[in-house]
Amino acid sequence: MINCIIIDDEPLARDGIANYVRQIDFLQLIATCEDPVELMKLLEEHPIDLLFLDIQTPKMNGIDFLK
Repeated sequence: MINCIIIDDEPLARDGIANYVRQIDFLQLIATCEDPVELMKLLEEHPIDLLFLDIQTPKMNGIDFLK
């Protein structure tokens, strides 16, 4: 099982990606969040294998977060 989190500031985008993830048997959606700052809290609590990370998010750019 691959644990994943979706990070996107647009609710429709989060919902769309989440619907695709739920259709794939080996993906386990742990959470969705609006920005990388919220993601940092989740990473402390859950082991994550895969991020669906939006580049343009409020508070912190997705590329800056990866660095």
